[in-house]
Amino acid sequence: MCSKQMWSRRIPALLLLFCVLVPTTFSKTAFLIPPKSQHFFELTNVVSMHDLSRTSAEEASYILRSQLKVNSVWNTERDQLLEVFITYSKLSAPAKARKSSKNADITKIPDRPFYVSLVAGKPHKVIAHTSRDQSLLNLERGFASLLLLQYQNGPVTEVDVSGKCNAFYAVKSSTNIEKIKTDCSHWDLKVNYRAEKALGITQVSQEIVEYELSAEGALMQAISSEKHRIGLAAKPDVGSEVSAKFSLTHLVESADEVKQLEFDKLDDAVESLLEWYRVFDIEADVDGAISEIKDTTLKNEIENFSADFTSENVGKQSLARAIAELLPVARITKQPEFVEILKSHKESVHPAIDLLAAVQTIDAHNAITEIFNFNGDDDVEFLEQYLQSLAVGTHPERAIIEDLFKRLQTTNENEKITNEKLQDTVIQTVAALTRQSGFDPNDPLLQQIRNYLLDNLSEKCTEIDCKIIYIRALQNLQDVSTIQTLFDRAFNGAAAESVVALQALKSFSIVNFNEMQRRSLAEIFYQNKRKFDSSARVIALDILLALKPTKEQLSELLRYLNSNDQHFEVKTFVIQKLRMVAEKCPRFRALLKSCLAELPEVNNYHVIGQKGLTTVLSRELSQTPAFNETLLSTQEIYQGVLKRGTVELLLGADKDEFSSFKIGIYTSGLSSFVGDEEDVPEDEADDSPATAGMELTVQGILLRPLVFFSGQGELMGHVWSGTASDPTPAYQATILAEDHEHYVILASGATVYMRVVGTRSIDLNGKVEFSLWNRNANTLIKQNTGAAVVGRMVAGFTYAKVENKFTLTSEPQISLQADIDFYSGVKLCMKLERPDLILNLSNTKSVYLTPSSYYKHIRTKSTHKLAGRTLALNQKNNEMCNLIFSD
Repeated sequence: MCSKQMWSRRIPALLLLFCVLVPTTFSKTAFLIPPKSQHFFELTNVVSMHDLSRTSAEEASYILRSQLKVNSVWNTERDQLLEVFITYSKLSAPAKARKSSKNADITKIPDRPFYVSLVAGKPHKVIAHTSRDQSLLNLERGFASLLLLQYQNGPVTEVDVSGKCNAFYAVKSSTNIEKIKTDCSHWDLKVNYRAEKALGITQVSQEIVEYELSAEGALMQAISSEKHRIGLAAKPDVGSEVSAKFSLTHLVESADEVKQLEFDKLDDAVESLLEWYRVFDIEADVDGAISEIKDTTLKNEIENFSADFTSENVGKQSLARAIAELLPVARITKQPEFVEILKSHKESVHPAIDLLAAVQTIDAHNAITEIFNFNGDDDVEFLEQYLQSLAVGTHPERAIIEDLFKRLQTTNENEKITNEKLQDTVIQTVAALTRQSGFDPNDPLLQQIRNYLLDNLSEKCTEIDCKIIYIRALQNLQDVSTIQTLFDRAFNGAAAESVVALQALKSFSIVNFNEMQRRSLAEIFYQNKRKFDSSARVIALDILLALKPTKEQLSELLRYLNSNDQHFEVKTFVIQKLRMVAEKCPRFRALLKSCLAELPEVNNYHVIGQKGLTTVLSRELSQTPAFNETLLSTQEIYQGVLKRGTVELLLGADKDEFSSFKIGIYTSGLSSFVGDEEDVPEDEADDSPATAGMELTVQGILLRPLVFFSGQGELMGHVWSGTASDPTPAYQATILAEDHEHYVILASGATVYMRVVGTRSIDLNGKVEFSLWNRNANTLIKQNTGAAVVGRMVAGFTYAKVENKFTLTSEPQISLQADIDFYSGVKLCMKLERPDLILNLSNTKSVYLTPSSYYKHIRTKSTHKLAGRTLALNQKNNEMCNLIFSD
């Protein structure tokens, strides 16, 4: 009993003694390489490449083994200078025959040493020969970084070969220490990227370094293990992963005497080496050779895709893939070659124009302006195609924006844009590119463009159509300083102007709106001061709901449903919008349920069962293993006729959604043909001219609208001639989607390069059949899309590299059919369908050993099929369809 009590008293004392002695022991040995000694180490680097699906057990990897002779040639109690010789190096990789390997010696590494300076025991600089290549210099920095070690538990910020990192140390024992590294600055060296999360990539990176020390504190082994996983944000199971192990293992200590540099200061010792050497920071630089495109031209590459690179393939995955594959080469191509391609490929001029738009360099732009003329009507079709594809780009060169803006301002008659449609497109493109460039708010070019748009809107435009052009441009610009101008137009402008201004406001993030502006939106919806167009009211409601209404605000909206307002279609919109938001948001659903429970005068069939035909719905189009896509449809009916309808495709990534494509149809003045004016107040009858058109928003960029007809004469001309009874193209283009490029520096100093290019080839067409005799109409809008994402991850250095190339292709389609019977009353039946979808994924893993010209490829393919579906709309639509097709 006594011995137990004595032992229990000794345990805390022993623990305290250990905690004191361990740091003291470490602090006595400031250097992992003892002073004035010579040691031999084996340096090993294993780099492996994987596809995320891991469909093949075969590995694409290489192993570098080097022997190092490390001499401590100068030191004080705090500082040290190490001299390091690479005595031999060899490579190995899995052979083409399984269970064997291919070896190659590296004979070109110079026999001159490199040096590492340590300050306070920590690696500080690398002193290397001026002729060293970037890969070798980075490897030397990697060696130096393995000597970076702290001797106390806890977090710390360090700078090593991977840049500035957050590190956490765990002292396991007096001879074992573990370091976990996260958030290194050189793990995410972006070149190009998209701000929209759904079109971006996800990256997970981590490194663990384990140290084994001798009892005296000398380094016996350091092992760095790291992984970098990069996948598509919208489809995280597609991508690549590189894993690497970088180790330094002690072999033997030599008894040879190490000649010392006779200097009093470290700086003087380093200075003595600088006749043939240079001093480098420990942070690595990107080895650009890993991403170089060699021995090819764009013209040659186009020939390789000659069967796919044609106008006939628009809307197909073959053309989308061809442009995605060609884009990296095109971005380093110069103007003369672009001009030659445009002149010699007349049969594929449309794909070539889309390719040059995706390039976004001034060389590509100058080639377009050299071939096509902005002054006149002959080249309008080609220039509009170029500008609309260019507008969705992510990083246009500034000179492109300056050139287009100059063309808008010129007073030279020979350079003026005389075609009104082309001028509209240039205005929208300049605004969109300015927004995509992310200029500083004080940037002179941004200020000039913003002032140009505002001046034309407020002073030079006298007609509504002119004002609408510049309001749409403000939507594409999305400059927060223009929000109040848009509110003024929405609140005080004519009906059409108000609707377009509210559409522009809806495109802004809700964080930019204040309480006063929220009240202005409420006044528009409730028509407190004057009457507003029904389209303006429903858009205002969209923004109000996005602003997350309070319980009092939501209750006010519900009480509106029981008001004497005769706009049943607006009330129907409110009900369906509330239901849709409640389905997606549990918090809002609970709030809505609570409000309805307190409002029995609203929560009944008489109020909730509105008789309007307006439809608001959200439907899931596809999910894993395909992309997560949702369809959002709004069909606003007025007097029995579609007044404004939208079909929007949303691409999801985690909780974020991105509008990839939006079709908007607008009409007015059609009530006399197919309308039902029952219950419509006399002062609100639609007596405006018969007009109809289409608005397209591509990846958040609003394009110039397409006008189907304007005036009763044009309408009747289409009816009698059957102009659109056959499928008619409304939009055909191959546009850039994913566009990501960045580098990662591994612990060994090896460079990882990642590039992802995604394209969408879109063919949107429609047809209309109209019969005044039978008093019915049939419309069909069909979108064929060819989608391709091509990704490449390569890791390595001068003498070896591993690579994975993945290609994801599909051809999603969607069709919207509407049948209208206005023989007796108005009956509208809509069918929304998505055919079968096949998703193709291929991966090619490769390993290359430069000294022996050895290579190996491992190819895998997989296919996923998603069954087609007809999307349910609502019960009212089902009833209408049953009535129309009852016979």
